Amino acid sequence: MNEGCAGSSTAAKEDKPLILIVDDSPTIRMSLKRAVEDEFQPLEAEDGEVAWTLLLQDADIELLITDLTMPHLDGFGLIRRLRENHAARMQNLPVIVVTGADDTAARERAFHAGANDFLTKDSDRIELLARLRAHLKLAQTIRQLEASQCELRAQANTDALTGLANRRFFDEIAGKELSLMRRQQDYFSVLMIDIDHFKTVNDTHGHPVGDEILKRVAATLSDNLREEDTVARIGGEEFVVCSPATNRLASIVLAERLRKAVESLTIKCDGRRIPVTISLGIALRPLDGDDLQALLSVADERLYRAKQDGRNRFCVADKVSQDDDGFAVDRICPRMDTALAMIRHGNLHRLKPHLSTLLQELIPFLELVNQQSAGAKVDVGRMREIAENLKD
Repeated sequence: MNEGCAGSSTAAKEDKPLILIVDDSPTIRMSLKRAVEDEFQPLEAEDGEVAWTLLLQDADIELLITDLTMPHLDGFGLIRRLRENHAARMQNLPVIVVTGADDTAARERAFHAGANDFLTKDSDRIELLARLRAHLKLAQTIRQLEASQCELRAQANTDALTGLANRRFFDEIAGKELSLMRRQQDYFSVLMIDIDHFKTVNDTHGHPVGDEILKRVAATLSDNLREEDTVARIGGEEFVVCSPATNRLASIVLAERLRKAVESLTIKCDGRRIPVTISLGIALRPLDGDDLQALLSVADERLYRAKQDGRNRFCVADKVSQDDDGFAVDRICPRMDTALAMIRHGNLHRLKPHLSTLLQELIPFLELVNQQSAGAKVDVGRMREIAENLKD
């Protein structure tokens, strides 16, 4: 019985909101502590630096009461440090200044630093508690509103069944990624994905089994992507992936990895395994277009072709330019640092179509070298001539 009573008392104490009282006077701290401890659980700090350490260590602190004039770090500095911190809980923590300085300048300076309220130390207990309750209630309401807004945003952007991005959110993310790839002159892949014979599975085994398959496929796709890739559910059994900085070969490797991962899923109904496979269509920037909707359209056409060809496979561009050695040509000229890395790794064949462009990019650098050199000069005119000849 005694242990039960002790447990209840501790629980009641822990249910009280945790507040931090900061003052360099032990007498003032004790007075404030006694005034609030019936309703709140107070922590104490003798100056701003000690208070800051406690605030960093304990995320459960819900309100700060501080003096202004203290050694090491005063109240103004503590409040500014709070408001300038990147953490939302620090920026939004209610701060009540309780000080003996009852002058307009101190009040304005405290509010300017980011204080929420101002009381003098001769304020009575009733007023102090009323202010604490009001600010904690307001802070709680703000947190609830922010949580509701986050939940609404998540619901607006997320497919309810699978937890993946929905079509609207995918278009937003993929559009931004594609714009970035255009600026960086880099590749961008889109994969349209469809679960094979899904309607038959639904009709045969029922919608609960169909929903389980959708969730398992969604999780499998998500688990086999890079952090920078995005997957969304855009229809009943249809998914789409965008993969920035992914060329033709990398997109083929990705498609095959996703295909095999889904094919290996074990989903059973009435003790029997239900085979699950996917078909995929791949579109690439810039080979198949430079606009998201164009890429989605091409990927959808290739998805249809993959299904026509027997399903459980992917379809990519039929024809890709090749150099004289039979290697697939990268259609986007690499950046100079990338080109140098390719030379170091022996990937010379990939640079052959871009030698003219790369040499032309070097010409301003060669001209600068000539300006700074007192000795032999680089024949820039000859370099331009070579660059022109390499176009042919």
